Amino acid sequence: MPKNPPPVMIPLSPLPVALDDVVDADLELSLSTPSTLVVNARLEVETPDASGPRSLELALVIPRSKCRGERPRLGALLEAARAAVARATRAGTCPLSLLPRRVVAYASGRPHLIPVFD
Repeated sequence: MPKNPPPVMIPLSPLPVALDDVVDADLELSLSTPSTLVVNARLEVETPDASGPRSLELALVIPRSKCRGERPRLGALLEAARAAVARATRAGTCPLSLLPRRVVAYASGRPHLIPVFD
């Protein structure tokens, strides 16, 4: 039986980053407190069968000490994304049959890639 081709993933541009290593766009936030920012993101996964890509919602929790106003430093965003992916895949949220592929966040209303899986 022929194998189904892998689903096509639309290329996304990476988040814009300023020279001072701060994300240079307004991220979609679900929570903003004096101590943390919580950025909405999506973990896109693939299934080994032909059902195609799926996604899981992620919450990227970033300490305010690693932000400039409402914009996090890129390193802090990457650290939060890796921690959220680890929680989603290890805590049983993501079944073992799903293969994590990429993390996407919305900035200034457009989807952008967070380069977690280099």
